Amino acid sequence: MQPTASGSSNRYERLLDGLRDHRTLGRPVRFYFRRREQLLYLVVGAWNTIFGYSVWAIMQYLLGDYLNYLVIVVLSWPIAVLNAYLGYRYIVFRSRGPVLKELPRFSLVYLVTLAVNLVLLPIALRVLPFNIYVVQALLTTIVVVCSYLSHRYYSFGGARRRDVPGAPFYDRPGTPEDRPVPNGRKEL
Repeated sequence: MQPTASGSSNRYERLLDGLRDHRTLGRPVRFYFRRREQLLYLVVGAWNTIFGYSVWAIMQYLLGDYLNYLVIVVLSWPIAVLNAYLGYRYIVFRSRGPVLKELPRFSLVYLVTLAVNLVLLPIALRVLPFNIYVVQALLTTIVVVCSYLSHRYYSFGGARRRDVPGAPFYDRPGTPEDRPVPNGRKEL
């Protein structure tokens, strides 16, 4: 029997839970529940990337003639980090841990990425044939992968169990008509 979304506070997930056994929609719904955290991390991460990059680009456009580009990166950083923290805490990881414990850990992860950004941005600008906006976008994509692992296992308490170890990334067929038989053919 599949676990239910009864522990979920999201009414949309409770509605989706009723579709687990649906012939057509059941497989993607079960996949969502199995990999909910990763899928939501990508969605919230996409929003954070757009938001953080937009804050930086607007500040670069408005202040670029007056401030060094590295100063603008540092000024835009806390705004982007606060937005990211709220999204990851409440939407992705649904953490109920103490903010005073999690926020510094979360910020430390992003402080490391900020330091890497401050080191790599000038180098990349000299080496790559792109303008500052393209180079910063490339560096931002690297942060997404590294930060997921850091937040999952460090910022929001990796000791708690989220996924079943050894579970396949996809849903195994659950309905008899989808179930494979030993010779590799489907039952009719």
